[in-house]
Amino acid sequence: MISKARVLGVTAVQGAITLGWVLYALYLPQLLTELGLAPEWAGLLLTIEHGLEVVIEPIVGRLSDRSQRKLGTRYPWIVVGSLATATLLMGFPAVVVWGKAVPMLLIGVAIAWASAMAVFRSPVMSLLATAAPRPQLPLAASALTLVQQLIGALRFTVYGVILSWGPGFAFGLGSVVLLGAIAFLRWAIPPQPDQPQPVEPSPTALTPLTIALIVGVGLTLSVGLRFVFATIPMVVALGFSPEQKAMGSLAFSLTLAIAALPVGYLATRWGNGITMVGGAGLAALGLVMMLGNPQPLMVILGVAIVAIPLSGVLNGAIPFVLNLVPTTDKGFGLGLYFGALGGGFSFFDLVFKALEPVATVQGMGGAIALVCVAVLIGYSQRQAVSPS
Repeated sequence: MISKARVLGVTAVQGAITLGWVLYALYLPQLLTELGLAPEWAGLLLTIEHGLEVVIEPIVGRLSDRSQRKLGTRYPWIVVGSLATATLLMGFPAVVVWGKAVPMLLIGVAIAWASAMAVFRSPVMSLLATAAPRPQLPLAASALTLVQQLIGALRFTVYGVILSWGPGFAFGLGSVVLLGAIAFLRWAIPPQPDQPQPVEPSPTALTPLTIALIVGVGLTLSVGLRFVFATIPMVVALGFSPEQKAMGSLAFSLTLAIAALPVGYLATRWGNGITMVGGAGLAALGLVMMLGNPQPLMVILGVAIVAIPLSGVLNGAIPFVLNLVPTTDKGFGLGLYFGALGGGFSFFDLVFKALEPVATVQGMGGAIALVCVAVLIGYSQRQAVSPS
């Protein structure tokens, strides 16, 4: 049975993480400009920061697993990472005031903040495994997709209002929300040793093939998401008008959010693997359909055909990893996944961002990446799971 309090605890932290990144991405160009640095530094910083996740996430995930085995808790890493993140976030405005003599100080603080964010994500998300039995994990994880997409949609809607707050208030709010979410998580999921579940067999060892599958899914999914989110506004501009690009992105994010819970429920009936494979394939088909006939009706249908099944892929990613790794390696497995996800974002920004901004090119790239996701997940379902 799903523990609603535990799901809400992990979801609260997911929401705080998403809010932090939204605030950071909105204000970073402004802060760079105030210090006399080119706003283009923002894109380079994001690429570097995602690249650092490749190293930080698996290491901290492994260390949190060790802490769980020896101390019965992952909270030392969660608390240290979240406190450092909140402190650095509140420090951004002070860096702008006091750092004008050394503008590059902002660069260092920004990289340190992103690194701190990467410290506690895997340990927190591994706690989702305590919130529900394995067959119901996709439904539990759907709450993460819901809140992530709803808060992420702020960058398409009320970004002007957020910028009007000023960095001091906005970053202070982000820090308070994060610390409050961590406190709620600590109440909802108190430290405790892992409870063995003999009725739910799990792998007994983490094999090189399993690692390759986790990393492969993270890489291809991140590249696919980058292509998809670039394609949607382009296709909306072709079907409607260039002025509707932001509305198209907003509609796509909201559809992902609205679909999360019902698709998560279906995954508990059909199985997470089938839902993810079918979802990635249908999303790829929806992209091709939109590209082939970018008329208003087809664009609307295409957005739905891409977003609804893609929501199932996003819901299923964490359960997919948790089902592949032994219970003693949950943090490391998720660290590998999130590290690969960040690495894929960096890879995309370095290699594919320079591609011609044409809907056909971006959309076909997204379709190919999603097909790769489906193939990797489908192959993983063939791997035998030995009883623990």
